[in-house]
Amino acid sequence: MVFESSGVDLNQLGALARRMARALRAGDLVFLEGPLGSGKTAFVRALGEALEVRDPVRSPSFTLANIYRGRMVLQHLDLYRLVEVGQEDALALEEYISEDAVTVVEWPAVGAERLGKPTWTVRLDHESPETRWVQIEATTDEARTRWEEAGV
Repeated sequence: MVFESSGVDLNQLGALARRMARALRAGDLVFLEGPLGSGKTAFVRALGEALEVRDPVRSPSFTLANIYRGRMVLQHLDLYRLVEVGQEDALALEEYISEDAVTVVEWPAVGAERLGKPTWTVRLDHESPETRWVQIEATTDEARTRWEEAGV
């Protein structure tokens, strides 16, 4: 399943994130791709609100990961500043993958090998200063079903 939409403003982006939050289950891994300023952190912020996270969701660009408690644990990773992650690297990215949490990874390419296959991939891109192109891909049949059910 691939959902795609263009002309998405900030309010619509939030609505898509809320729909995804209804479809998420603990253990899901979400890759979030797009250029700087495309709305990745805004998407995670709306996910957090829908998951009843009480703390402000901020970009973990300088800390690598932020962990939030809500209806589900939300782990928000940002790998933008990493050049590469080697097998012997002390970052242990795979330790963030948990059956007890949803893990959302901005700039996942550098750590994809260590993180594994995502349940979801969200791609964002600029169309104008106010609108974005959004693509949401569910990579399993179960996730596809959850996405469809979350739209009702």
